[in-house]
Amino acid sequence: MKSSYIYIIGFIGALMMAGCEKNVTLNLPQPASQLCVDGYVQPNYPAYLFLTHNFAFFGTISAGSIYNNDLIHGAVITVNDGVTTDTMIEAIPSLALYATPHMRGVSGRTYSLTVKAQGQTLTASTSILPAIPLDSAWFQVQPGLDSLGYLWAILHDPPTPGNCYRWLVERIGQDTAFIPPYESVFNDAFINGQSFEFFYNRGSWPGSKAKDDTDAEAGYFKKGETCVIEFCTISNASYQFFNQYYYQLNNVGNPFGSPAPVTGNINGGLGIWCGYGTAFDTVHCH
Repeated sequence: MKSSYIYIIGFIGALMMAGCEKNVTLNLPQPASQLCVDGYVQPNYPAYLFLTHNFAFFGTISAGSIYNNDLIHGAVITVNDGVTTDTMIEAIPSLALYATPHMRGVSGRTYSLTVKAQGQTLTASTSILPAIPLDSAWFQVQPGLDSLGYLWAILHDPPTPGNCYRWLVERIGQDTAFIPPYESVFNDAFINGQSFEFFYNRGSWPGSKAKDDTDAEAGYFKKGETCVIEFCTISNASYQFFNQYYYQLNNVGNPFGSPAPVTGNINGGLGIWCGYGTAFDTVHCH
């Protein structure tokens, strides 16, 4: 009798809970259409950028929609370095990659960008700061592994505060570009004027099909590889952009995360126009 009574109470409680359920539909406002710039300039290389659209946080995305709707083609883009002005060409249309055909980056110059597309005008400015090179760099096998490890380096930060850095690496014969690892930027807030030792794991491009991006070697460099480190001195605005970008990546899937916009330096749009003061080091992993 007692068990039947408990069953009836439980059944009634379940009905009450079901009756309290309510389907909630969130009518999230669609974001205003904005152009997004992902652009860079460094010594001895053409300035280049990718030009795309923003899209809704809960929007759908596919390869077809990216090419047909999100990549921006036919833009008029000019770069002025204080001496000359060059008009970018759409070097790789399938990526909406634009580049300057004649201008190359020069350390110490400031580069003003103007983008005109789809009735919008974007502007930005960045400088190529003098490069602050690494003191030394080397490969070191991780404890417990026989051939896999990380790249290490020593940096002597100048005594002037406010220096900001970005680290990228290309493996000769294996990578097709310099690839930043996760959280590839840092500043001298805690190391100003000091020498310090640090390391980075190996980065990978999102969606990469490379075998060693998906197997046990993912994130590691290994013996026998030759790696070129591109160590970049960047502006505080660029540092803040990438730092906020990585912070938001950390929030993906985190129920306690607080989404927030990533602040760039593009007036009238979104994204970053970044100058790299570059220094290169070649490391033979052995």
